[in-house]
Amino acid sequence: MRLHGEVVFSRSTVMKEAKHYSEYRQDLRRDFVFRCGYCSKIEKLTTTGFEIDHFVPQAIDKDRVCDYSNLVYSCFTCNRKKGAKWPTNLAELCNDGVKGFVDPVSDEFDEHLGRNESGEIIYYSELGKYMAEDVFKFQFRPVKLIWKLNMLIEKRKILAKFITENSNYEKEDGLLLAEFCQQIDQLSEYIFEKRE
Repeated sequence: MRLHGEVVFSRSTVMKEAKHYSEYRQDLRRDFVFRCGYCSKIEKLTTTGFEIDHFVPQAIDKDRVCDYSNLVYSCFTCNRKKGAKWPTNLAELCNDGVKGFVDPVSDEFDEHLGRNESGEIIYYSELGKYMAEDVFKFQFRPVKLIWKLNMLIEKRKILAKFITENSNYEKEDGLLLAEFCQQIDQLSEYIFEKRE
């Protein structure tokens, strides 16, 4: 399965060039569907906020600091783990097939990283292994629980909408919504404790 599930990222065409990349924050939020481009964590689940990552680091290519096509909406954890890493040291070469990165907006991203049925982030290639294990350290982070929490939040929205639109809902639907809310609270508390 895709790492980002059914969510697809795309960079819109920005009409006005920004003087500072931070001016693109709202555009990036929308283009990345309010999720981290690397781990797919939604904004609501973070205790540390979201940042703007320079896919090609500023130290490697100063000309792309305000280039919208070089920006990735990222959770604090992923941005800190990626930092200024760029194994090729060449601005025009994002990876050598074994080490480096793939832009999460590109179709190629799904060839290297995905998810298993339980929500763990997995890799399909040596390059995917480098990103998943060496850089983002997904194996040590609660990505499975975050994915489950994302799914529960989506189901809660659907069920809550159904209940508010249908006055004749079954008692079981209300109990299911209450159970979703309780699980969401418990998982959110755990993720907060892990400082993810």
